[in-house]
Amino acid sequence: MGRIRRLPSAVANQIAAGEVVERPAAVVRELVENSIDAGATAVSVRVRDGGRTEIRVGDDGVGMTPEDARLAIERHATSKIESVDDLTSIGSLGFRGEALPSIASVSRFRLRTRGREGDSGWEIGVEGGATVSDRPAGTRPGTIVEVRDLFFNTPARRKFLRSEKTETSHIVQVVSNLALCWPQIRFDLQSGDRKVLALEPTGDAAERLQQLEPRWARDAVPIEARAGAFTVRAFLSPPMAPRGASSRLLLFLNGRPIKDRRLFHAVTEAYRRLSSLSGTPKAYVFVEAPPDAVDVNVHPAKAEVRFADPEAAWGAVFRGVRAGLEGSPKRVDLGVAGDGRVGQHPAGTGKSAGDVRDIEREAAPAGRRTGQAAGWDGARVGELLYGADRVEEPVRASYLDFGATPPKVLGQFRRTYILAEERSELLVIDQHAAEERVIFNRLMDASSESRTQELLQPVPLDLSPVERAALAEEHERLAAAGFDIEPFGGDAWILRGVPEALGVGRGLDVLMRSLASEESECTAAAAHDARARIMARVACHAAVTAGVTLTTGRMDEVLASLWATANPSTCPHGRPTVLRLDLPFIERRFGRS
Repeated sequence: MGRIRRLPSAVANQIAAGEVVERPAAVVRELVENSIDAGATAVSVRVRDGGRTEIRVGDDGVGMTPEDARLAIERHATSKIESVDDLTSIGSLGFRGEALPSIASVSRFRLRTRGREGDSGWEIGVEGGATVSDRPAGTRPGTIVEVRDLFFNTPARRKFLRSEKTETSHIVQVVSNLALCWPQIRFDLQSGDRKVLALEPTGDAAERLQQLEPRWARDAVPIEARAGAFTVRAFLSPPMAPRGASSRLLLFLNGRPIKDRRLFHAVTEAYRRLSSLSGTPKAYVFVEAPPDAVDVNVHPAKAEVRFADPEAAWGAVFRGVRAGLEGSPKRVDLGVAGDGRVGQHPAGTGKSAGDVRDIEREAAPAGRRTGQAAGWDGARVGELLYGADRVEEPVRASYLDFGATPPKVLGQFRRTYILAEERSELLVIDQHAAEERVIFNRLMDASSESRTQELLQPVPLDLSPVERAALAEEHERLAAAGFDIEPFGGDAWILRGVPEALGVGRGLDVLMRSLASEESECTAAAAHDARARIMARVACHAAVTAGVTLTTGRMDEVLASLWATANPSTCPHGRPTVLRLDLPFIERRFGRS
C-alpha cells in the first residue's frame, strides 16, 4: 500500500480552517465581508463570550436559493470568480471559496437565507463539517449565519483563544474597520447584552469617522492625493500630537483592511521628516488602486497584499501624507521635541516650519537612498562608538553589575541615552527604560489596593469604539489599581482620579487609551498579574521619554534612583536598562591593545 493518500474531507476542512479561522474575529470578518459582497445595506453582528459561544451575522443582501446555499458550504465554491483571469482583477472582498466550509468544520453552524425574489427561505445546519439539516425555513430576505461553540471539536485550538475582553476587542476592531471602508452600509454590533456599535449609513469615510471617533476626527488632518494609478485618502493626527502603539495606524486598500510593512513605513517616514517624536502616529490611510495593480490572493485571511509596482505604492502614500502634513493649517510646532524652540527646522537650520522641504529623492523608501543613514536605536550605539562594520563580541547587557554607588554621568546621546563612567566601563543607559523600572517598583510597592488622588478637573476620554469596549471590560481592574473612571452618558467616559503614586500629569487621556488597549508588552509572568500589567503601562506613561533633553542633575537623579531600586537591569517589559562597554574592548577597537 502506498504511503500517500487523500485526506478525509473533515480533516482537509479543519486544515483550511486553521488558515482562515484563527480566532472569532476572523469568523466575523469573513461573514461580514460576504454580507457586503451580497449587496447588503444593513449588517447586524451579535456575539457572546468574545465569539466563543455565539456569533450571529445577519444582512439584507441578495440572499440565496437552496441550491446556492448548499454549494456555499462546499470547498472551492464561490460566486466571486469564474476563471483564472478573474484572479488578476479581484473586485470583491471574499473569493477563496473556503471560508464557510472551514467555519462549519469547527463549529455548530446554521445558515438561513432567502432570495429577494423568493417566496420562502431555506436553512442548512452543519456540525463539525457534517450536514445535520437541509430544509425550508421562514426567514426574511437576506442571509443570517449563526456560529455556535467555535472550536468545540478542536479543543487544542480553543485553548489558545485569549480572554473574552481581548477577543471582543478584536471583533470590534474588525467591524469598525469594515464600517470605515463601507460608510454607506448600516452596521450594528452587540456583545452579550451590550450595544457596542450602532452606525447609521453616511456619505463617506469622513462622516463615518465622525461617528466612531468624533473628538479625534475633529482635529485630524484630512488629505486626498493622486499619484499614477493610486489614489490616497487619509485622516492623520498632527505631526506633534502624542504617539502610541502601531495598532493605531490603520491601512485600507480597495475597501479592505490590510497589513503592509512598506505602506506602514511610508506613513511613519513622512512623519519622521517633520517631527522627531517617537512612537507611531495615529492615522487612517485609504488607498485605491486598479485591481490588476495588486494581488490580494497571497494570504489565507486576505490581510496581506502584493503590489505590481511596490515602489510606486510607497511613493504615492509617502508623498500624499507628507504633503498633507506640510500644508495643513492644523500643524503644531515642527521643531525638535523637548528643546523648547518653536517653529525651527529639526536640523537646526533656522528655517521656519513652513519652509521645511525635503531635498532627497521622494520616489524610493528611505533605506535605499544613497548616503542616508537609518534611524538610531540601541543597536547602533556601538556602531557610533567604535565605527565597526562588524562586531567581534556583543555589547553586554547589565544584569548583575550594579554597585552601591551610581556611576558618574558623562552626558546624553541623542536625547535618549545617558552616557556614564563606572570603573573601567562605559555605560549606555536608556533613560526611558531606567525611569520606567523605578516608577514601576514604586507603584508596586504601594498597598495592594492603590489609593486614588482625585483630579481637580475631570478628564473626558477620547476613545475609539475598540477602546471603549475594552475599557468597559477592564473597569474593575482599573478601579482596583486606583483609577476613578466612569461612563458619562452615551459612549463617553470620564476620568475623575488616578493612583496617588502616579501624580497628576499631562496626557492622562493618552494613558487611558493605552490601558484600554488589549496589546500588552509585559513579560509572561507579569501578564498573569493584572495589577502588574496595569502598573507597567502607568510607569511607561509617567517615565521620561526618548527625545527629551535632560540636565546633568536630572540624569544623576535617574541613575541614583535606578541603582537604588530592585531588579534594575530591565524595565517592566523585559528590555535592558543598561549596556556596558569595557575598556579592553574599546582599546582593541582603537588598536591600543
